[in-house]
Amino acid sequence: MRRGVGQDARGVTLVELAMVLAVLAAGIGAVVPTVGRALPAYRAGGAAEDLYGALHLTQARARATGVMHAFVIDRGGRSFRIVEDPAGAERTVVGPTPLVDGAVASGNTTIRFSPKGFAVPFGTITVRSEGETRRLVVNILGRVRMDYGKTPR
Repeated sequence: MRRGVGQDARGVTLVELAMVLAVLAAGIGAVVPTVGRALPAYRAGGAAEDLYGALHLTQARARATGVMHAFVIDRGGRSFRIVEDPAGAERTVVGPTPLVDGAVASGNTTIRFSPKGFAVPFGTITVRSEGETRRLVVNILGRVRMDYGKTPR
């Protein structure tokens, strides 16, 4: 029996390869805008999580050392630091630590934690990134909670 050309040939034709690439391109084209819209929320959330951890660290250092510590948002709201003995020697023990690119913090620029862990003054720190907002609420007992929400347009 005689065999023709290509009867036992294995592989992928150029048309099949082009079809696979076209399907992949369409899928990626559909996903990219969705990811782009989600980035500001991730930036705001990441910066808020960083501040949340730093507030807890400030409180823990105050309780561990028996010396008042302060959480300070630097001018412009793009970085923060932790200061030991804010009424006396004012020694920076952590920072300045920058926030995630595109995120800005505002509100109480300085929250002090007493050696007992109480926050004076207590208040709210707001983190914004391209229309996304997260709020960190610190009560007088030094407890921190995070509020999620979008800035109204």
